[in-house]
Amino acid sequence: MFDFKNLLDEISKTENCNQLNEEELKSLDYDFFENGTVWQVSTEITIEGKCTDITLYINFPTNFPFSFPKIFINKSSYEPIKYIPHINSDLSICIFDEGNNPVMPKSNLIELLCLMLSKAKKIITCADDDEYKKEEFLNEFKAYWELVYSEKDTVSNSGFHSINNESTLSVKGIGFTNKMFCGYEYFISNNDADLDRIKNISTLNGYKYQELSVIIIDNPFDIPPYDTTFMESLILLQNDNDRFQEFKKLCKSKEFNSVIIVFKNTKNSVSEYYGWTYKNVAMLLRKHGGYRNTTSKFIHLNAPYNSHKLVSRLSFDNISLDRLQIRTTGYVEEQKSIVISGLGSIGSNLIYFLRNLPINKFHLIDNDSLSPENIKRHYLGLSYSKYKKVDAIKNELCNINPLNIIEIRDDSVNNVILKEPTFINDCDFHIVAIGKTNVENFILENIQNGVLSKPTILFWVEPFLASGQMLFVLPKDAPKVIDLISQNNFPFHVLDNVNSQLDKTYIIEGSCQSGYFPYSSAYLTYFLSMIFPYLKLHLLSNNETSKIYSWIGDKALLKEKLLITSQFGNSNESFQLIINEV
Repeated sequence: MFDFKNLLDEISKTENCNQLNEEELKSLDYDFFENGTVWQVSTEITIEGKCTDITLYINFPTNFPFSFPKIFINKSSYEPIKYIPHINSDLSICIFDEGNNPVMPKSNLIELLCLMLSKAKKIITCADDDEYKKEEFLNEFKAYWELVYSEKDTVSNSGFHSINNESTLSVKGIGFTNKMFCGYEYFISNNDADLDRIKNISTLNGYKYQELSVIIIDNPFDIPPYDTTFMESLILLQNDNDRFQEFKKLCKSKEFNSVIIVFKNTKNSVSEYYGWTYKNVAMLLRKHGGYRNTTSKFIHLNAPYNSHKLVSRLSFDNISLDRLQIRTTGYVEEQKSIVISGLGSIGSNLIYFLRNLPINKFHLIDNDSLSPENIKRHYLGLSYSKYKKVDAIKNELCNINPLNIIEIRDDSVNNVILKEPTFINDCDFHIVAIGKTNVENFILENIQNGVLSKPTILFWVEPFLASGQMLFVLPKDAPKVIDLISQNNFPFHVLDNVNSQLDKTYIIEGSCQSGYFPYSSAYLTYFLSMIFPYLKLHLLSNNETSKIYSWIGDKALLKEKLLITSQFGNSNESFQLIINEV
């Protein structure tokens, strides 16, 4: 454990500082590091031209100096000067942005602590500057909006949205009435397609909802506290008379819980949305029956029996595709669409990789259900056993982002091509992960005949993952690929004449139609990980060359299994990726 004595002696030369004992710590109620060391610093700062005594606490974690200490302001010191930017609800002071990964200067810890104390004092002193406070509170609006300021105050992060600030369309919303939608109570958007998708998912999953009337206003708040009474909220609404009259009109025809007030706060070009609703509005009756005012419920909001109540504050998470992309890649990419035929071990595991690309539209084709014996190498787990694979993968993609456009066909790809080729042609690319040469030939022939028109990517693996293959096929090259894969002419297999080695590669579990080719899920991940950069390149670039990607598996394993390898397999090392043009 770190020896604090010398450090404390040095700091005490310039600050009135002492280490608190266990009894003193028990009397305090702060979110200190567990089993950490706490120093009390008594100092003074100048506020409004007067010297003011304050008490700070320096809290060292048990692994100091490998982690930074925290500084807290004493509650009685903070109370008369609150609220101050950069002081958290637990009274800790934001000295460093740890997201920037600051490095601990272990060689000069005294200088570090002096710097931290100096910064803490400066942050507190800035309470004098009203303009600074307004600007900083706008920058930190979310943190202070989501504070609970009293026992009667309520605030929740129970809304999500996909509002496009470039759109001029009006914002609409729905509220979930019987249970929370993935932890949310409200969804708002100015994109009707997004609203329809959320409604459809809600209906399929048993979420009941009601339409909301959304009123958009300018941000009426500056310095906290932000707890707001019904009467105060009406005064804020009156700053925009048109919106105020709209609200009064809605109160005639709508229930209070179906009207939501929304505003945005913009910082660093990012718009965040907040709002409030009116809950627990008392609607007192006339003595002889009927409400006191039958023309509008508005009058009840500022009546004496309601006016002192607090609005229910909300914040909204942005799940729009652009926002999520910026949070991951740092920039917006053009969205692509993709069809996946075959959702077995290869097709399902491709989902993990494809979900990280700018793809917002998935068409899924498979007519099989997930068997328990396949879950070891499938993307999905036992909870989806006996589910239709298309339904299960759709559910997973909706969980990733409910705004994804997902269509499914519980059918064979052959039937889809015969009955509905537009289901494939409506997307940018067609991934085929079925592993049956007859089906692949059928797809390629339909490309050759002009029925299918989009680039196609074929995936298959050999037993024991002797090789993994990815063929990127432009429509013009379909005839060449038909010749390449037909009648065992494919020159890049690692196993020599698989059919002659079926006794070693095809395992039957006691009945007809129960056989399978074994291969490791670890090797499958290895193959897909190595092929992913090239798959991404083809999906996101205008590539004009058809290519063959052949991944070589574990040749030592093949030798152990007494399997015969081809000339191609003998010529290349394990775990190599060989690339050829068609």
